[in-house]
Amino acid sequence: MKHDHGNDGLAMPARLAHRAMDLFDHRHAWDESGDRHHDQYSPATVSAPQDGPQDGMTAVIGGSAMAVGDATAVTGLVENFAVDQGAYSVAMGDAVFQASAHSSSPGRPAIAAAGTFLDVSGADYIVAQEVAQSRHGAHDASALSELDYLAIDIHGWSPRHGAIVVELDRSFGHHQAVGDQPLQGAFAQAIGTAETHGANTLADTLMNTITVENHFSFVNALSMVAL
Repeated sequence: MKHDHGNDGLAMPARLAHRAMDLFDHRHAWDESGDRHHDQYSPATVSAPQDGPQDGMTAVIGGSAMAVGDATAVTGLVENFAVDQGAYSVAMGDAVFQASAHSSSPGRPAIAAAGTFLDVSGADYIVAQEVAQSRHGAHDASALSELDYLAIDIHGWSPRHGAIVVELDRSFGHHQAVGDQPLQGAFAQAIGTAETHGANTLADTLMNTITVENHFSFVNALSMVAL
């Protein structure tokens, strides 16, 4: 099953393929030899229940952004891709949420906030990285949250102590600074894609945007793949 915008080929989306290569460039951060592994786990960012005897993997990635002020802008982008390769399954995706606000009214500060989340079940290996930025001044505020992940499920096998989860510390370097563009009015935009390849798969997206002129902008979105 496939749910996306105009990509009918089996090839992995180029944007996600490049990010997957970035993740593998950090492979020195973890390894497994026998029962040993390096596990950096933050439940605030990644939820990874222990894999049971059944096969099957589900990954949900998303986030939200909010801006309050006389002029506001928020954007949300979620992408999720999964493929069943027979002996194993791979899922990968990213979420980027940004918020900017300007306020010239006395006693009414500009507010901006953004956050992302990831929930993966049924995977044996999960590699994820989150980047966050925020800036608050006398009349302007901005926030950025970006999350990328790669998950692998090896069919018929599970690590003895549950899923191996690694969170990387170093920035990918592809996120952009926020809050540099002039604002007018209230703006909110959400873009989401979900794509799966294999038998008995599911792909879906959910997005919401709200704007109130001269007051408020809000966006949230998620993308789910299951196989």
